[in-house]
Amino acid sequence: MKARTFIGGATLVLIVGAILGYSATVPEGCADRAAVANSDFDPFKLSQSDKVQEPWLDPFVFFSDKAYVVFADTATAIPEVAAAFAGGNDKMVGHLKEHIIPHVAKGTGWLKPPVISFTVNAQGGTEDVVLVESCGNALLDAWLVGSIRNMPVWKPARDADGEATAQSFVFRVVQAACDQQPPTVPIRSVSMYDIPLSDRTAALEHPYDLEFRLEKGEGNTYTLITTMDLHGGSFYISPNAKRDFKGKFRVEIADQDHVVLGERIKEIPRSVEVIDLHPFVDGTVEWVNEDTRYEHTFTLMTKEDLDVGGKYSFTIEPKCTLEEVPFMIKQRSGVLTIEKWKC
Repeated sequence: MKARTFIGGATLVLIVGAILGYSATVPEGCADRAAVANSDFDPFKLSQSDKVQEPWLDPFVFFSDKAYVVFADTATAIPEVAAAFAGGNDKMVGHLKEHIIPHVAKGTGWLKPPVISFTVNAQGGTEDVVLVESCGNALLDAWLVGSIRNMPVWKPARDADGEATAQSFVFRVVQAACDQQPPTVPIRSVSMYDIPLSDRTAALEHPYDLEFRLEKGEGNTYTLITTMDLHGGSFYISPNAKRDFKGKFRVEIADQDHVVLGERIKEIPRSVEVIDLHPFVDGTVEWVNEDTRYEHTFTLMTKEDLDVGGKYSFTIEPKCTLEEVPFMIKQRSGVLTIEKWKC
């Protein structure tokens, strides 16, 4: 799954303006500002390409902060904290204008909206900048790619453990009316119940395999590593879902005095929030429909021998059964182990 996100936390909508005009029709509410910007400009009197029957556009005519917007679709799973341009979105807009506008000759522009993909690496630098779709003007394409490649350092994205990580984006340009507020990017609507199963027999008879083990950390901390392999198109609700679904994936420990689970569970790859209008959901949800790994840190509070029970619980779909997988954490002579519990 993929989702759009604001760089810096919310959904990213960058207001750009002059540099991002691509329609021969000035958006409603912008005409007066366009006339003031360049009263002599007539796009239909400009030279046209032999193959393209639209006029070149003058970006200066569209010098309005609400005339055009840029959507940044994240091309990777959304991290715990999204990458952010140093100084915020306004600074990014200023950077783009500063590095592109001076190189645009009067009476030139682009014929169609450009699309650029790039990655913000773990050090905050931009890399892998690729022109996905040309604006129809090779010079402007080059300046746009260069301005993104030479951006100042970003604040990198961070995963659930707070570690810096890379995040990839795709810039897209759309038109908006000048009098409108910047549009928010809607959450993608999808219903897992409408997606055909790849193997109905597997989905109903053997929908998943769940395995787990322990990894020793520093001091008295450990990490419970869980792998969920799904079969036949099965799916379930992520433990990170914001709504309190009874059937979402959970890990429970019977004795929290001696084994204290951390509040956060790291999910790899991270699921994405969507809107599912199926009556079973009727709202936002984070579905997991691919093989996934979980890392859940806990603290051991005693050096004594112990036996502590726990379980995984979740509803597996479309079989629609509440699954419970019990386990036992044991400590003997200072050695901690975990095993499936045959109750």
